[in-house]
Amino acid sequence: MRKTFLFVLVALLSTYCGKGYEALLQEGVELRKNQKWKEAKSKIFAAVEKNPTAEAYKELGNIFLLGEQNVVEAENYYKKSLEVDPNYINAQFNMAVVSLKKYELTLDDKGKGSEDLLKEAKDWFDKVYAQNPNFAVGIEEMAKYYYYKHDYKKALDTAQKAIALDNRNANAYSALGQIYFSGLKDYKLAFDNFEQARSLNNNDVDVIYFLWATSVKLKKTQDAQQFKEQYEQRLKQEGLTTEQAKDRVKRLENQLRGG
Repeated sequence: MRKTFLFVLVALLSTYCGKGYEALLQEGVELRKNQKWKEAKSKIFAAVEKNPTAEAYKELGNIFLLGEQNVVEAENYYKKSLEVDPNYINAQFNMAVVSLKKYELTLDDKGKGSEDLLKEAKDWFDKVYAQNPNFAVGIEEMAKYYYYKHDYKKALDTAQKAIALDNRNANAYSALGQIYFSGLKDYKLAFDNFEQARSLNNNDVDVIYFLWATSVKLKKTQDAQQFKEQYEQRLKQEGLTTEQAKDRVKRLENQLRGG
């Protein structure tokens, strides 16, 4: 097995040996943005072989976090990025995102999670905004932090700022939906924002669950059943077992309770 892995690795590296670091990184980033995760990973790994920069390691972290939902590996590569450049603001911000993801995994049936992880996220955010008070990339993640802290005014203001900066930011609309759903109990606005998030990013499977949960609250029985069936079908397409699907639904239930 190890020989096979080494053979594949050598083959990949030989394929890209004629390209320089910048070209490989740029191509990898474009592939990542287009959600072509496997191709993006091979390009960025090849770029790292050429030049192990903070940016390249950060991009590997992004692939593992966004493409594979592998929080452990994502954190590993963000740490490598910060070993190269301890002040690399993008990696610092993404470490805050990782802390929030880890926090979500600790949420219980009452929507309570590890306060240590929430504090860890805040510490990383503080480092980012100490460097640049106007840092705006991914600020909807800061809205999620305020949401989990039950500071709904700041959560709402931050999510709306993210949308003002980019009105096609699907994650910001999803965050806004969660704020309206759990924090402000405005299920109509929650539904509208979840629907907008889905229209902008149909690959976000979990937003279908949020539409399902919101339809239940709005007593739209037929819609709720349709979203339930869609969500269960998408989880099957992802290859999840029945138990894994139940765990996924439970995690999202707890996430909505977290507000």
